[in-house]
Amino acid sequence: MRTVLKILLKGVWLFTLWSFIGFCLYSVAATLSERSQTFFNDAANLRKPNVNLAESLPAMGQRSVEAVAVLYTNTERPADIEFDADGSGYLLDEAGFIYRVQPGGDRDNLPFAILSNERTQPDIGFRALALHPGFLDPESRGFGRFYTIEPEKPATGPADFAPQYGGETEHHQDVLCEYHTLDPRSRTFTGARKVMMRLSQPGPDHNAGDLAFDRLGRLFISVGDGANASPGADAPSRNAMSLTNVYGKVLRVDPLGNDSVNGKYGVPRRNPFMVIDGALPEIWCYGLRDPHRIDFDPFRDTLSIADVGLDGIEEINISERGGEHFGWDLCEGSFFYPPSRGEKPEDGVEPPRAEFAKSTEDGVAGGFVYRGERFPELRGKLLFASSKGSLMATRADGGAPVDRLLIGNQMAFSGHGIAGIRPGPMGEIFIFSADGGVYELQKRTTASQVKKSRRPLLCWAAPF
Repeated sequence: MRTVLKILLKGVWLFTLWSFIGFCLYSVAATLSERSQTFFNDAANLRKPNVNLAESLPAMGQRSVEAVAVLYTNTERPADIEFDADGSGYLLDEAGFIYRVQPGGDRDNLPFAILSNERTQPDIGFRALALHPGFLDPESRGFGRFYTIEPEKPATGPADFAPQYGGETEHHQDVLCEYHTLDPRSRTFTGARKVMMRLSQPGPDHNAGDLAFDRLGRLFISVGDGANASPGADAPSRNAMSLTNVYGKVLRVDPLGNDSVNGKYGVPRRNPFMVIDGALPEIWCYGLRDPHRIDFDPFRDTLSIADVGLDGIEEINISERGGEHFGWDLCEGSFFYPPSRGEKPEDGVEPPRAEFAKSTEDGVAGGFVYRGERFPELRGKLLFASSKGSLMATRADGGAPVDRLLIGNQMAFSGHGIAGIRPGPMGEIFIFSADGGVYELQKRTTASQVKKSRRPLLCWAAPF
């Protein structure tokens, strides 16, 4: 009997012990699960744009001055347009065709040059074209020279630069090329092509985006951070803050020099990071995510940079002296990243000159300082556009609200979206519509004299 009782007591004791251990383990697991879920929920909430973010930015103003937008020329998918000293335009299509456009807008039917070939990466469009300031000057070393960024298939050639972060695979290569012709006024290009710089790109987004010359013939090159991916310690976004790679930067080079590592271009002596150990001397400014449009203002010697945001803020920066850190991936716009935290960036980060809260699938499509004569109330203002079709402007020195330029017959732009915005040969406003049209903003009296096939569009602009 005693033996049976001992066995029963021992069983009860073991059952109680294991029940207590099981209860403890369950409690610990439940607590850890709850904390883990809270952590991921908090992280997800931080990644969400603040729905009231627009309320944190100054309200937009809107008043009007008469203008009309006139169809200047067109192509299938306009990517860029450059003008020579005679006012002739060179229109780049995303497919790699360059068309010569006569002053007034008549486009040649045959391409001036065809950039695409068997090396071209088919899913990446051509994006940038720049004429040397001495393109038509026989006394200039830049006579007959123009420059492009061309997407080529992976491993087409040895890359001069590769990402510091996120470069495990190569999606394609972006190639900076120089074309040189002895007769720049010819209707078709005949001459030589030179590869100046080759960048390995890990993805189809955030690549080398744009080109711009200053008055002295130095070439600026905008380069995205490497890939459209979530920021993190080892993500491509981290390239932007490092001075040991070219990604997430604007570079400045001398296209006619030869003192670079590969000997195919020069590095201006007054580039801001020339004296910094370990920094790449080509870097002009850094901390950018996807600076896909840049423009140089010859009146102030400044560079405007349209940088696409991630979580709700689009920004337009201006580089005045070089060396600026524009914040990515620490900041987005004038807020810490992610912007839903609503905090201001720390000292040492250059704030944007203009920013706006974007809607779904919207983004900044480009911007420049207006120096034309047609619209005196816009002169000296920072003019920019969103891909959804809005035109906006503000003071170029920052610190002022953004004014929306109200457009009549809105569907002419917003129905298809804006692919880009550029200054013309006299500083006037050219807009690329995503439907293929290249529009020029004109005064109503001037536009009324143009031929009817140019589809006028009523535009009202806000005074300042």
